[in-house]
Amino acid sequence: MATVLLAVLVAGGVGCALVVCLLWRFHRALDRTPPDVGAFAHSAATRTAGAAAARTSSARMTNLTSALPWAVPLGTSVADSCRTEDRNPFLGPASWAPINCVRSTVFYLAFDGDIRTHLRQLDAVLAEQEWVGSGSSLNTLTGMATWLSQAGGDPSPAASQQGSTEPPGSRPICLSTTYGPATQKRAVPHGGLGLRLQVAVAELPCTPSAETGDLQTDGRPEKSPVEGTVYLTWHPLSTDTVSRSAYTAHRYVAALSLVDGYAVQSTSTTAPPSPLTR
Repeated sequence: MATVLLAVLVAGGVGCALVVCLLWRFHRALDRTPPDVGAFAHSAATRTAGAAAARTSSARMTNLTSALPWAVPLGTSVADSCRTEDRNPFLGPASWAPINCVRSTVFYLAFDGDIRTHLRQLDAVLAEQEWVGSGSSLNTLTGMATWLSQAGGDPSPAASQQGSTEPPGSRPICLSTTYGPATQKRAVPHGGLGLRLQVAVAELPCTPSAETGDLQTDGRPEKSPVEGTVYLTWHPLSTDTVSRSAYTAHRYVAALSLVDGYAVQSTSTTAPPSPLTR
């Protein structure tokens, strides 16, 4: 009886494996070639929109960082890519998302001194330059820091170093919040047109979060391996490496990530990209 049951189970397993194999072969036999992202990325309209995005990103970052004379620049990373993705990666025909082009610029800074004073200064600069959060008081850096200090936390390993005026044992700073231009009425959807600015401030043992536009695997930047991705510009910096180096001389590290979705084209049309009106 046991031998018969075993034979039935083995036969069932083999049958299931054959079915899965046939389904997979059928799946791969379908036309799953991504749209020509390269042609869209290198078209005249996209190049024009990309050049405008580069100028906008550079000007906004210069205006922002020049208003922070107490911060030491550590470097800038840039990743500009056009991509699509298969929204049906398992069985059946591919469903390619609209091609979109995004420029991600990350400016890294380091600083010391009284953290709350500098957070207030950074909040004031963001407000003056009309970067707007979601409207919650916690979405200001000062508001988030206050909430974290009230919530408690592990002692800061750097609390008594480098002339900080913060009391020993305060929670390590590890903040991140996102803004959009005041003229931009809504948040940018995934793969859509528009700007967003992520501001992250951290101290040991944290690494500031950054939207680098590439993969940061084991501290090493890598281009996205996703089929249907074309990089137009790639000047990477490792967030981990920059932070570790900065922490040897400074207490705080900030990452300002400006993400500009500047061109979108539906895969079902040949319409030119629509650069964001700036």
